[in-house]
Amino acid sequence: MTGQTTLPNNARVSDDFHLFAIEWAPDVVRFYLDNTLYQTRTPADMPEGALWVYNRPFFILLNVAVGGPWAGPPDPSTSFPTQMLVDYVHVYAAK
Repeated sequence: MTGQTTLPNNARVSDDFHLFAIEWAPDVVRFYLDNTLYQTRTPADMPEGALWVYNRPFFILLNVAVGGPWAGPPDPSTSFPTQMLVDYVHVYAAK
């Protein structure tokens, strides 16, 4: 599942700290950036024959991935080593 959003004034995500949030329920997943909803996914969004797996337990992984379709492969301008600064991770269960 991928989605896109833009920041005000064409800012880059790497220019400042941001609040990323995911609200996860058995039949819906909502994605937020700086308290703004930018993507909602439900089982109806899955391709024909694909399984909705978001109604099962998961682990949270924070990953600094380098390369791939979003940013492209590393090149001489790629900064190594790189880092991810995380202020906090808050996990809660709805009652």
